[in-house]
Amino acid sequence: MENQKYNLYLNKQPSFYGFLISHRDIIFDSITTTNLKELDSLWYSRFLLVVENFPDLKTKVRFFILQKYKENLVPTITDKIPTTKDSSNADINLIINFCYNILHELENKSNINLFYKLTEKTNKFIKNPMDIFTISSKLDNDKYTNIEEFEKDMHLIFHNCYTYNNTDSKIYQKKELMKMQDNDINSTLAYKNLVAGNIILFIKNLKTSLLSRSQMSLFSMNEHVLQAIIEGLLPQKYRIPELSLVMNGKKQKGSGLFGYLDIFVVKGVGDYNISLELKYVSLVGLIKKQKDEYGANDLEDLDKTLEKENEKLLLNRPYLFWSKEHNKMKQITISETLEKGINQLRSYMNVIADGKPADYFSSGIFDKRVKITKSNPNELKGFVILVIGFRRILWRPVEEVMTNYSYNKV
Repeated sequence: MENQKYNLYLNKQPSFYGFLISHRDIIFDSITTTNLKELDSLWYSRFLLVVENFPDLKTKVRFFILQKYKENLVPTITDKIPTTKDSSNADINLIINFCYNILHELENKSNINLFYKLTEKTNKFIKNPMDIFTISSKLDNDKYTNIEEFEKDMHLIFHNCYTYNNTDSKIYQKKELMKMQDNDINSTLAYKNLVAGNIILFIKNLKTSLLSRSQMSLFSMNEHVLQAIIEGLLPQKYRIPELSLVMNGKKQKGSGLFGYLDIFVVKGVGDYNISLELKYVSLVGLIKKQKDEYGANDLEDLDKTLEKENEKLLLNRPYLFWSKEHNKMKQITISETLEKGINQLRSYMNVIADGKPADYFSSGIFDKRVKITKSNPNELKGFVILVIGFRRILWRPVEEVMTNYSYNKV
């Protein structure tokens, strides 16, 4: 197998790759912080690309690269993460821990050293300077009283980056990466609100994401695409898509034995585990009730109309959809779709509250991605999210369900 890999790479890089195969053990033992000290980032990037098939080498080099950066910068932020919580200041400590976790994520990015500490030269061009060292110091000294203040400073770093660097600079050319960092912060804040039982910020982020899509994609938009978009708005370590459930152990497969919750969100440091049931109403299904021929502009006009339409009128709108069960087009109202989602979510949450199935004939979570343990009584919350086109989003909370289990993503 090693010879086959070598032959595949022979035409592109015969000497280096072959050398790695022949002398991997010697190279691995010789890697230290000292002999990596004088090598630049270009060498690192090329080396890591070539050693993709040598995970032990890659891991060790990445470790020493990170150590090198940390030695030349301010003391590591993650050394300051609080390990205990003062019960008299629980809310403030929760905010601080949450903010430190974000800094920890940023610290692991390869280009983050540029934002640790501003220089005097930089400060001459920036009216409101901000850097990660300052944010970390403010956290250490309890200067933040709410999450919005922290968010404002993080946004300021990225804003200053665009102001200082011209369009030809390498830093400016990395703007897509920084936008992604910015989006990560928004997603994390929305997640924090969601597991506190407040879905408003999450819905706002969802609409922003939907409106960034092209007009033509209104034709192909469906529930599968919606699910992918929503998954992208949630931190990966807390979301569990398509949670597998045993709805009724006495039934046969295909007859109600299994069910799948669209997205289960574990609470992490929040208050509630959240269940999300997603529904999508296609504009194509709506416009077919009005006209036989239509184009992208017609769909966009309808989308804008529905954005401001009275909710009662909106819910009574009928639309056509393809029914797999009946193998033909069926008609249903938006209100009926929403009610169907609410009933589905209620049944899913009751099953989740049971923990693992006690035996072959009972209900519960049947998913190896979830670790379930006995705990004090706590509440499960759920929301049905119904999206129509790109501009109109309806959501409904479902009554809380009590459970004696805790849930963590494996």
